[in-house]
Amino acid sequence: MTTDQETAAEQIEPARPPARGPSRNLVMIAGAVGGGLVAWFFYAWLGLRRNVVDAAGESIGSGIFLLLVLSVAGATYRSRR
Repeated sequence: MTTDQETAAEQIEPARPPARGPSRNLVMIAGAVGGGLVAWFFYAWLGLRRNVVDAAGESIGSGIFLLLVLSVAGATYRSRR
């Protein structure tokens, strides 16, 4: 005769392996790019004496441009595989 605990134990699915996160190199590169964009903002704002909004626009625009380049490179790489 089986108990409720035994049947519940049989119905439990096996544990899944943990999901893999981003690699350490990817985190370091993303941090360096983010730090570079923040540095570019402060350089444009304080060094080039631009308006805060203009400096932020330059930094954000540069980040969007880098994402666009990365997207095109990734699409090109995947289409050749």
